[in-house]
Amino acid sequence: MKRIALHIIPCLIALLLTACHSEPAELGLSVSRCADLPVPLTAAASFSIGGKAYIACGRSDKNDYTNRLYAYDPQADSWTDLGSTPLSPRVRARAAVADERVYIGLGFCGRVLIDTAYLADWWCWNPADGTWLQRADYPSTRTVGPVVSADGQTVYAAYGGQRNYERWVFRYDISSDSWTRLYDGLDRMASYPPRAHSVAGCTCGGRLFVGTGYFRDSETFWAEAETTGDSTLVWHRRAAVPGKRHNAAALSDGRYIYLAGGRCFGGTVTVGGMYDDVLRYDPDTDTWVRLCRLPDGGRENLSLWLIDGILYAGGGSDINNRPCRQLYRITL
Repeated sequence: MKRIALHIIPCLIALLLTACHSEPAELGLSVSRCADLPVPLTAAASFSIGGKAYIACGRSDKNDYTNRLYAYDPQADSWTDLGSTPLSPRVRARAAVADERVYIGLGFCGRVLIDTAYLADWWCWNPADGTWLQRADYPSTRTVGPVVSADGQTVYAAYGGQRNYERWVFRYDISSDSWTRLYDGLDRMASYPPRAHSVAGCTCGGRLFVGTGYFRDSETFWAEAETTGDSTLVWHRRAAVPGKRHNAAALSDGRYIYLAGGRCFGGTVTVGGMYDDVLRYDPDTDTWVRLCRLPDGGRENLSLWLIDGILYAGGGSDINNRPCRQLYRITL
């Protein structure tokens, strides 16, 4: 029997792992161009309500932070500038829709890493009458880009960054205007689920999913946080996201989760490390498929909206860190 040189063994292991990891099925859905955003924007908060898409705050092409709110009417394929919000200009804010209202806040407002640059304010906007009401502050300084998603009368906020980052999960109760931290018993364990920033995720059918992000390298992890009524939660490992990435975007239609874009640290997977794909995750079968690829190259920190069975993707920044204006329409 011939012996295998020891230096070849790591190569064989790598080839075996590659062979075991198959690319997801690609559906090749059509992508069409819509009216551009009024201004280039990246790292903005996005949400849809009342048949319209909204985008707020973010960074413009002049490298300025903004607090303006824009609305997109898909029937007219046009944007409206709704003016400034009570929020201070910022990037990486987050928003969630519950009970016909929008809950929005958090993010980062500085150019250097000082404590006052991490924003914990939390607001409620009523689109019916345009009123804004400040609510209880977020009880953590890890306010940069957490996963924020609503489920009934509850809003979940998971992960998020400051100078460092944790896998903390908070639950906001709308009726009592109060935050509760959910404990997973893993605070002192670094192995699972991984601490990360720039994660993506959302609630889907009453289930909270979190994944991707960055911790020493871009991540592929995907996990479900099973919550209980006594402020505890249990994490369950789910099928890894195709391609390690951070700064991706995610939302749910209640049946599936859609995840788009992102950046791979070091640029070793795609050209420049930027992803141009839109993925769909099925929580019931724990599987991923690739719906399509966006034109004009990959994006990170882009925005996603879902209106009447149509998925919209827009904004974000390109490989050169320039904010973008393109808006795309994907018929599911």
